[in-house]
Amino acid sequence: MLLQSGVNAGTNVLNDAAQVLLALLPIISVVVIGVLTIIVVILDHKQRMVIFEKSGNLPPRKINEKILLIGLLSTFIGITLTVFFAIKDGFSDTLLGGILPAATGLGIICYILIITLNKREEDGKAKR
Repeated sequence: MLLQSGVNAGTNVLNDAAQVLLALLPIISVVVIGVLTIIVVILDHKQRMVIFEKSGNLPPRKINEKILLIGLLSTFIGITLTVFFAIKDGFSDTLLGGILPAATGLGIICYILIITLNKREEDGKAKR
């Protein structure tokens, strides 16, 4: 059982195994996001090489969509961890385990939005 009764009546204390799992959860989430990013880059490269070998022409990259997906995943994982840690421990240092992935994801999403808006402005100026 993950909860053990505490010294004071009415309090619950997590056992050692649960504390280790909770400590590793933010680290694991950051590692998973990094691995997903690397997998997306490798698969995109392999797909482009197969297309190049068959036709000799490389299509334009659509990496922004893939980066946006990584940003969204990171944001929602971070929000989920933040809510979980806020419920579990209240407002303490453990919230950083969720805030960091959420902030990273929001940064990626902001980057994609800025790039997209700049491309639209350049396309609009080029058409004039």
